[in-house]
Amino acid sequence: MRRSRILIKMIRAGVIVFIAAAGCMATPVVKSTCVISWGKSLDWRIDHYKVSVGHDGKSEKPPYIVKAPATEISCEAVGVQGKGRWQATIQACLKDGTCSEPSAPMSFKVVD
Repeated sequence: MRRSRILIKMIRAGVIVFIAAAGCMATPVVKSTCVISWGKSLDWRIDHYKVSVGHDGKSEKPPYIVKAPATEISCEAVGVQGKGRWQATIQACLKDGTCSEPSAPMSFKVVD
């Protein structure tokens, strides 16, 4: 349990989801060539990140694994295909499979 609490604190402090070229409070409008990126965790034990995307509020695909220390992935690589509203969440995971809670979802709208 201690490991989980530390991981959750670390995520709250260090992992923030961004969409490249995103606006502030309004839902960002992006092209299908967008990039999902997040702040690097301060915890050296992070082995990988799980990036989950959903279209119109539905999770359609299993999470995409991004090996640390990488902190970005193209929207196309994680399965963002087609126009509409999408959401992305990030989880940081240790080698033993313990993962943080998903980040708050970041919404964005793909226009092409």
